[in-house]
Amino acid sequence: MKKACLIILMWGIGYIARGQYTEALYEFLANPGLKYAAIGLSVKQVSDGREILSYHADMALTPASVAKIIPTWFALQEKGENYRYKTPVYYTGDIHNGVLRGNIILQASGDPTLDSRYFPNHSALKALVDTIRKSGIRQIEGTIIVENAKDGMAIPGSWLWEDISNYYGALYLPFNYRDNTYTLHFKTGTVGTRAELLSVEPFLPGIRIENEVMVAADNKDNAWIYGGPYSSVFRVAGTLPPNRADFCVKGALHRPACTFVHELMKMLSEEGIVIHQKLLPIKRKNEWFCLYSPALKDIVYHTNKSSVNLFAEALGRLMTNETWQEKVVALFSGVGIDAAGCMLHDACGLSPMNAIPAQVLTDLLVYIGRNKHTAFLSSLSVAGIDRNVSVYSYSCPKLKNRMQAKTGSMSGIRSLTGYLIQNNGNKLAFTLLINHYTCSLSQLQNSVSQLFSALL
Repeated sequence: MKKACLIILMWGIGYIARGQYTEALYEFLANPGLKYAAIGLSVKQVSDGREILSYHADMALTPASVAKIIPTWFALQEKGENYRYKTPVYYTGDIHNGVLRGNIILQASGDPTLDSRYFPNHSALKALVDTIRKSGIRQIEGTIIVENAKDGMAIPGSWLWEDISNYYGALYLPFNYRDNTYTLHFKTGTVGTRAELLSVEPFLPGIRIENEVMVAADNKDNAWIYGGPYSSVFRVAGTLPPNRADFCVKGALHRPACTFVHELMKMLSEEGIVIHQKLLPIKRKNEWFCLYSPALKDIVYHTNKSSVNLFAEALGRLMTNETWQEKVVALFSGVGIDAAGCMLHDACGLSPMNAIPAQVLTDLLVYIGRNKHTAFLSSLSVAGIDRNVSVYSYSCPKLKNRMQAKTGSMSGIRSLTGYLIQNNGNKLAFTLLINHYTCSLSQLQNSVSQLFSALL
């Protein structure tokens, strides 16, 4: 009898809670800025997968960067958290009396982290220069070559022209350097004048920059770079804020191997090492040493924490050379999740043609939550600690340290997927996808905060 009463009591509490959750959902949907929006919401209990709250959870919507949880999780599962990319370095000819009578060759292997700003203590350039110097080489009769630097280079067919030459649209290549990013330094004066292009860092061999950037009263970076990976001229247009001594605009580095070789030769020259830059015949390659990337768990950490598109694309390619869509369906099938509604054209979420149901991502997080994989979980941002998620705890402090999530954004799109810790210690997995909202971002964030606070 007591057991029956307890069951009835627990059912009653659960019923009341679900009623409160539904009321919170109605309040969320009452935001006028969501009147014309497409919204998908899926909230489930991690312990047993029981649905807590749902709204159009099976509708395939544009996910933006929350799609990154797919390559990051499955890469850890397939390759292991300690996997490292390996870039072999060879020399041809022979080394005699401080003279290398041959070439130095790097074999591109897909490492996305070479001289990345996310790994400041991991410099391929420094490692190469130090090795060459310690080998006693003072003269290189040949040149420096990066093999297979562009093999398989292709722009994902659905990426926007406005994106591919700006830093977040940097292509993943067999050889990557400096996050495949360069920086334009501008000086701006009064409104209505042309911004002055001061410098380009690093140097872009074979590229000319056409500057059409004007100064506007807006205190925003509205400058855009145009020019694809096969272009020799990049056009920079748009506006920048007034009276700035050094305003930085970042672009996508389409020829990272050329820039890498240029910078390596410059560093060697500064070390007093002479390079004749003649391509000598390659009869045999001698194994020399390897450049190793940081561990996969560290790459995953920055992929999700900082939402690095280049890293996400690298992890997707690490697992398959076929289409990402086919691989994703197979990966989900392997863990018992139906991914029939997924349409994924890239691994990072940049394509506006990507679509995925909220419940698919939530089901994946339920699966991950039960496995308690530390390397993945630590890559999700925490409210109250990480800025991109903390915006939701500013108006609702209850969320601080109790919401851990990956965020995603595009014009008119905001998405969140992650975990909530309830007052009783239960862990919830959730996904919220919002497409085409019309209110201000702060209004939207406040509504989202109120909804998630009600779930605690």
